[in-house]
Amino acid sequence: MRLPEELDLISVFGSIAKRKDETEPFYYDTSTFVLENDKELLEITLSPFYNEFTLIVKDRETKETVSYFELLSVRKLEIIEDKKHHAKIRLFHGESDRYENIIELTIQPSLKIVFREQHR
Repeated sequence: MRLPEELDLISVFGSIAKRKDETEPFYYDTSTFVLENDKELLEITLSPFYNEFTLIVKDRETKETVSYFELLSVRKLEIIEDKKHHAKIRLFHGESDRYENIIELTIQPSLKIVFREQHR
């Protein structure tokens, strides 16, 4: 998976990742960013070497899981917007000669997910 530098991810997610193995370089490690907005708690787990991206969304008050996304073939993660009160990322997912999936995640001020299938 192609992705921004670790410091850029810390900035957009507004948190420092919990690393599975601090001795490994970020790209080869599994890292979890935990953040919250007005309504949700978000856990974003990245395993760049394995092209894996997981998003767990929990209700902020009840801590109940309301959404779970596990993607195993993310080609690229890019930051679209990184401002104090507005943050958005884009994922390029799936491999096909005819199409690709593009997922835009607004994480601040509240979660919004846009999923598009696009012809190449």
